[in-house]
Amino acid sequence: MRLVRPGDGVDAEVRAVAEAAVRLVVEVLAGTRPANQLSLVAVPAVCRAMAAPRGPAARGRRVVPPKVLSTRSQRPSPSVAETVAVVAVAGRVHALALRLEHRRGRWRCTALETTAP
Repeated sequence: MRLVRPGDGVDAEVRAVAEAAVRLVVEVLAGTRPANQLSLVAVPAVCRAMAAPRGPAARGRRVVPPKVLSTRSQRPSPSVAETVAVVAVAGRVHALALRLEHRRGRWRCTALETTAP
């Protein structure tokens, strides 16, 4: 075990992919973006999990734009990055955890956990 400082070993490319993935996930959770657009940054299993029904749509109600409040990333190995984020969706604060893996020349989200419904 070692202490990992924010940004420790995380280059600009990984940080940009992680932040884009977090933004896409938050927008899908908020219902402002279709889940199939996650295919830009995520493997099919993650896309399918996010496409599952998430409760009734907010028809006729004002949609509160989602916000990414903070993110932190680390690289436990050269081909793996892990990102955690605190986000606001529908006025409630939730946590996200993403695992990014470098495969076939690009970074992809291979696992996702969230406290959001």
